[in-house]
Amino acid sequence: MTAAESPDATTVPPGLTHERMGMFTDAVFAIAMTLLVIEIPRPEGLSRRGDADRMAMARELWHFLGENAGIFLAFLIAFLVLWATWRQHHRLFDQITGMSRWMLRLHIPLLILVVLLPYPTALIGESSLNPLSVTLFAVAEAGLLFCQAGLNLAAVRGGVTKPGTDIFHLRVIALTLTVNGAFWLITAALSWVMDGVPYLWVLTPLIILGGHRAGRRLLTP
Repeated sequence: MTAAESPDATTVPPGLTHERMGMFTDAVFAIAMTLLVIEIPRPEGLSRRGDADRMAMARELWHFLGENAGIFLAFLIAFLVLWATWRQHHRLFDQITGMSRWMLRLHIPLLILVVLLPYPTALIGESSLNPLSVTLFAVAEAGLLFCQAGLNLAAVRGGVTKPGTDIFHLRVIALTLTVNGAFWLITAALSWVMDGVPYLWVLTPLIILGGHRAGRRLLTP
């Protein structure tokens, strides 16, 4: 029996196998998550006046860290969002046999946003009070969530899920990601009328939990 006649032979068209895309995506996420830390500012010109001034040096460094609290928060949130997006991507790819063409297309904006995320993170470091910096960061995060939601729906509609896959759960996850993305867009709008918007982003886990529960209720027949 030839490979083409084997019952285990793949029927996925060339270019739509998910293994290669999964490996490539993993590498892009890993590089982007590493680059986030490079954008964290380092103190320059701190005092070096010997042991007698160690406390003064510590206060100076503490003041620098306090002034840049926004960039550390942005780094943490960006890292966690990238991690969560990668984990969701990983779980999805464990449940499919190949990719639909829509899934392939959605990887273009997804990976563009992944590699660009360190830049708006750096802008937040320059000024967390600048509404445009906050907007760019929030829109990038929202775009990641919308792309991941689209991947889940494209997998379901493209018929590429493995037998036994919980389709209902994939739809719930897609709705949860969409709700979370909408939350980030709302914070982008709020940044133009109020300060301290980056601190609203710590509510993301609660938004995910609420969106998941609401999604299950809305999508249950």
